[in-house]
Amino acid sequence: MDEDNYRLAYKEKNPTRCYFEKMLLMRYGGCEKASKLLLAEREAFACGSEFAQQQCFKLIENLRSSARFSLQVTQIDGPLPHAKEIKVQVGGMFGLQQLLSSEDLTQTDILNDDDAKFGEQSQEHAPIENIYGTVKEAVEQYQSLAGIPYNEIVKAIVNFKLPERKRKKKRRTTKR
Repeated sequence: MDEDNYRLAYKEKNPTRCYFEKMLLMRYGGCEKASKLLLAEREAFACGSEFAQQQCFKLIENLRSSARFSLQVTQIDGPLPHAKEIKVQVGGMFGLQQLLSSEDLTQTDILNDDDAKFGEQSQEHAPIENIYGTVKEAVEQYQSLAGIPYNEIVKAIVNFKLPERKRKKKRRTTKR
């Protein structure tokens, strides 16, 4: 299946895509509304509630817009490049969760490899247990998504570091 066919099949099979899908795929969190889909030997996540999906969409748009300067992006017309989108999703939710628990965002040890291991054990130790539950709690505390102090959350987005990529060692070839 080529990429264009995959995208068409993805949109058809997953009309209510999860806007925090990259975060879920990397096992940095879970969500009560998310359900896993398998398509062409790839994982995807769908949202089980249109209302929850719209809330998450508005939140992710606000996070992207607020972090625009920090991420050195001048214009945002949708999803960011992969690494920056992960920073916004994971760092943004991590920051929101910390904001709701009144922790100092500047004095935190941001996620590292040991905090989110891939595999089954990662769901037990996921830093963000319930994405939509966190969004709902934020709306209750700040009366709306617009009332959230995004400037505080941007600190967590900036501080979030993706795990280092493990580079393969180059093999030395000997000439005979």
